[in-house]
Amino acid sequence: MGMMFSPPSALVWHRTDFRLSDNAAVTAAAASAGGAVAGVVVLPTDLHAVASEAGPPRASATAGTGQRRADRARAFGVPPGVTRSSPRRVGHLLQALDGLRAEWEAAGSALFVLQGPAHECLPALAESLGVREVHTAPCLAVDERAENAVVAHALAAGDVPLVVHDETTLIAFADLPFTLEALPDVFSTYRRQVERACAVRDPLPVPVLGRVPDDVRARARAEADAVLAAPVFQAAWRAAADHDPRASFVPDGRRAAGLERLRQWIWQTDSLARYKDTRDGLMGRDVSSRLSLWLATGALSPREVAAEVRRYEHERVANESTYWLVFELLWRDFFHCWVRRWQGRAFRATGVLGRTPCGRQDAGVFARWCAGETGEPLVDAGMRELQATGQLSNRARQNVASWLARTAGIDWRWGAAWFEQHLLDYDVGPNWGNWQYVAGVGNDPRNRIFNVRAQAERYDPEGAYRARWLGAASPAAGDLTSGTPAISSTIRP
Repeated sequence: MGMMFSPPSALVWHRTDFRLSDNAAVTAAAASAGGAVAGVVVLPTDLHAVASEAGPPRASATAGTGQRRADRARAFGVPPGVTRSSPRRVGHLLQALDGLRAEWEAAGSALFVLQGPAHECLPALAESLGVREVHTAPCLAVDERAENAVVAHALAAGDVPLVVHDETTLIAFADLPFTLEALPDVFSTYRRQVERACAVRDPLPVPVLGRVPDDVRARARAEADAVLAAPVFQAAWRAAADHDPRASFVPDGRRAAGLERLRQWIWQTDSLARYKDTRDGLMGRDVSSRLSLWLATGALSPREVAAEVRRYEHERVANESTYWLVFELLWRDFFHCWVRRWQGRAFRATGVLGRTPCGRQDAGVFARWCAGETGEPLVDAGMRELQATGQLSNRARQNVASWLARTAGIDWRWGAAWFEQHLLDYDVGPNWGNWQYVAGVGNDPRNRIFNVRAQAERYDPEGAYRARWLGAASPAAGDLTSGTPAISSTIRP
């Protein structure tokens, strides 16, 4: 007599946690289900529009890209022609999803991939499978919190609860020495309090999930394949696989690739031991960890990274550089707390504390910035790298952001939206929080205006980065292809 398997009694709704390891939602679902557990990813319908519009915005761009996006644009000041995700970024997400499917199947279970409104898709799936509960653990920013409320209401009609867990941050929210409402205004205060009072928890192992029947696995596989066979997703796959030869690093969004990068960067090249000295580099495969590419989708967790750093410190060396990678993970934590604390204010033109008025909305200047045609070579090189690869170093991000928001005086939200569209490692809290910092409207309003020419001399003294992305025909500072003089940037670094 053959083995009998149970249909899933719980679902894990994945959003920014594309892994089974160190995942509170997965662990809790396995513990409470009393049977098998399956996963589900719900892709929004407007990804069709998102993934088909990759070009830079134009001053004459027209509306007509969907009521939902038009409403969001009005609410958050998003510029015309900017979508929430480029084809390349969608493709990077699909790579992570592919890795997640493989994990669920290797565990004897299945990952359902649906497309449509979550409040319609999830109740229908739960009813068809007979599951008793749905678990999820996203970063609770304003969109995610609103979506949870709608989905919970829809699931409740079938007597299925939505159980929301804290996302995996380096420091668990429950371990913080203050309430979220008392979150320190500035990172340095946050870091000192957290380092004194908190320890990093060990990563959670992958729990036993229980094998689901073969017919459920076959159904999940067939339905996912049907969704992902749509031309828009096939185009996104191709965009993610189309690598510019000038790129310093070629990413793959799957968890296995993230684990390999963790091993290679830390153990094979010992780059971790030099990180503080190299992290401001504009080019090079190993000047930075690149781990944000997998942290953003949740294919890796920050605790998994910290655990590997601790092991490296124990087995090889502990120095300022090894500490600095954990320091950067704490920065990520701070912004996750920040966006959860401030909700809709994280996207307001005047910032979370209403410090300064919004910048001007000049579509022509913004379009030249997006295209890398400002006339400032360092800015233009960075913007062309971003559009060609979906990647940009921390130093280049600071310079291009400062030029747009402080030198050109353009609405900082426009820049944040462009980064959201293109960055493969886009993460809602760090992106919008850092843009508020640069624009001087965040919690810490210190003057962060960069002299981009001085920055170029310091961080690209031989001009190699600018030459790589601008080439021999690149415009000199002050000369735009449109013939318009560049805006002066003679301000302090």
